Amino acid sequence: MIRDRPTSRLEQPTRAPLRVGAGVLGVAGAAAVVGLVALAGRPWPVVVAGTGLAGVGVLLAVVDARHHRLPDRLVALAYAVVVVPLALGALAGWLPEPSRAWWALGLGACSLLGYLLLGLIKMGGLGLGDVKLSGALGTWLGWFGWPAVLAGPVVTFVLAGVFALVLLATRRADLRSHVALGPWMVVGTAVVTAATGGVLG
Repeated sequence: MIRDRPTSRLEQPTRAPLRVGAGVLGVAGAAAVVGLVALAGRPWPVVVAGTGLAGVGVLLAVVDARHHRLPDRLVALAYAVVVVPLALGALAGWLPEPSRAWWALGLGACSLLGYLLLGLIKMGGLGLGDVKLSGALGTWLGWFGWPAVLAGPVVTFVLAGVFALVLLATRRADLRSHVALGPWMVVGTAVVTAATGGVLG
């Protein structure tokens, strides 16, 4: 079974979690801001969902980086700030393409299932908190289409892998050190949002 803690690790759980410094948290915050810029001109339910997720996402990144936990209440809030505006927007006709909201929900479920499978095979040291959060992030990326949903985890694991290699190269960590994945999930989602929204291309 997938354990709720630690949420992510480089390798074996035989060493205390590595605390992520302010630099990584700054990256998460900056990425969230860049992602928000990509929302300019979007329907207001999308802007509300993106703004809410950015705020909750940065908070989750801070908590996970410091304590290696993604609290259920904050994860549930992440779902609420994404699902409620998109669903209400679709039902009330506030979105120009209501079907995109329902596709987003479906793609979010696919993202959750994909992370669950990765967690069950212990790929990347995923924890239960990471799996739970993936559904909310996947739903948000689902608004931009399935390529964004696929790109989110790829960017996340690439960034987390590069960060881990830097830590290993600078001897700030070893193969037994635990590195939180939550901050990189937030950063990866923001990067894909920005790229899909036209800020980066």
